[in-house]
Amino acid sequence: MKLTLLDSSCDNGPCPTVYSTDTGELVVQGFKVEDPEALAAMSLPDTETAVRIPIELLVRVARDHLS
Repeated sequence: MKLTLLDSSCDNGPCPTVYSTDTGELVVQGFKVEDPEALAAMSLPDTETAVRIPIELLVRVARDHLS
C-alpha cells in the first residue's frame, strides 16, 4: 500500500496525520482512545482500533483534498 501525506496537525514528529492510499482509502494516525467507557460504547472488533484527531485536521483534509 502506498501512502500519500495529505495533512498533519504539526510540522515534526509523531502527531495526528491523515494519508490517502493507492487503494482509494484514508489512513489516520492519531492518539489511542484508551477510555474504557468510550471503547465499550464503540464495540470495536479485534481487527479495528480507535484514534483521536483534531476536528480541524479532518475539516482541512476534506476541504483541500477530497472535494
